[in-house]
Amino acid sequence: MKTEFKYAAILTGILFFWLLLEFWIGFHDALVDYLPITSLLTILIWALVLNREIKEKKNLPTSTHWNYGRSFRTAFLTTLLALPLLLLSRWLFYNLINPDFFNNIMIKGREWISVSAPTEDNFNSSVKMMEDYFQMKSYQSVTLVFNAVTGLVLSSLLPLFHKK
Repeated sequence: MKTEFKYAAILTGILFFWLLLEFWIGFHDALVDYLPITSLLTILIWALVLNREIKEKKNLPTSTHWNYGRSFRTAFLTTLLALPLLLLSRWLFYNLINPDFFNNIMIKGREWISVSAPTEDNFNSSVKMMEDYFQMKSYQSVTLVFNAVTGLVLSSLLPLFHKK
C-alpha cells in the first residue's frame, strides 16, 4: 500500500509539472490550438509511471507470487489514490497560477466557432455549450472521468507486459 501512495503522489506531481510546462510554453494561451495534443500526451506519462510502479512492486522481496490480478490492483489502486490529488492540483493550478485559462480558451473557441458556424443560431448555441463546459466544476468532472478511464484502461493493459 505504501508503494501505491508513493506513486500516486509521483503521478500527481509529474502531471502538475506537465501543466506548468504547458503553461510556460504557451499552450494555455497563444498556442491553445495544440492543447488537446499535449493533454493526450499525459496518457503516455501516466503509462510510464504505472509501468514503473508495477516493476518496482513486482521486484520487492515480499512479492513471491505475482500475477495479472496483483498488477491490475496495484495500478488501479494508484489511480484511485491519485484522482483526488489530481483534482486538487488542477484546482490550484487553474485558480492560482493560470486563472485566465478559461477566458483564453473561450476567446479562441469563439474564433473557431465563428469560422465554422453556418448561422447565428448555431454560433450562439455553440458558444453557450462551450461556456457551460469551460467552468471549473464541469471541467473537473470531465477530467475526473477521463483520468479514471485512463487509469482503468492502463491498469488493464500494462499487467499484460509483466510476467514473472
